[in-house]
Amino acid sequence: MRARTVRATRLAAVLALLAALVLPVLALAQDAPPARPERPGRLLARQALDLTPGQEKALAEFRRARSEERRAFREEMAKVRGEMRGLMADPEANRAKIEGLIDRTARLRAEREKAAFGRRAERDRIFTPEQREKLRAFRENREARREFVRGRAMRAPGRARRVAFRDRALRHRPAGPGRWIR
Repeated sequence: MRARTVRATRLAAVLALLAALVLPVLALAQDAPPARPERPGRLLARQALDLTPGQEKALAEFRRARSEERRAFREEMAKVRGEMRGLMADPEANRAKIEGLIDRTARLRAEREKAAFGRRAERDRIFTPEQREKLRAFRENREARREFVRGRAMRAPGRARRVAFRDRALRHRPAGPGRWIR
């Protein structure tokens, strides 16, 4: 009788331990998060442009290719920055090598800008002339709205407090040889 009680107690303890380990995992298991909804501005622009399915497919392919290029650029820049960071931490580092890395980052950025400029014509071939005009007008309107918001933010209540706080925060920094910000 006693052996049966010990076995039952052990079984209950093992089941309780398994429940303590498994149930939290099951409780935390969730469905994948929903796909990020499309940005409202992009959706409005697409609706205003009235793109055909072929144009949408070409635009998606264009974006995917540019995304791959951006990823490769970021990886290359991260590699160069890491190498430069390591060299700059060493006081005995070779100056010519650091300058070479600086030139390399500048060259990578310039190549990226040139490629972006060249891709603009490729992107414009996807749209009709009317769609390009609508897109230009949409971008100008969006930029005007941004400028309006920036202007309002500068006149917002409490701006003087923010400026005073910034000035207090920067008071310890020299503003020039022998001068201090007040």
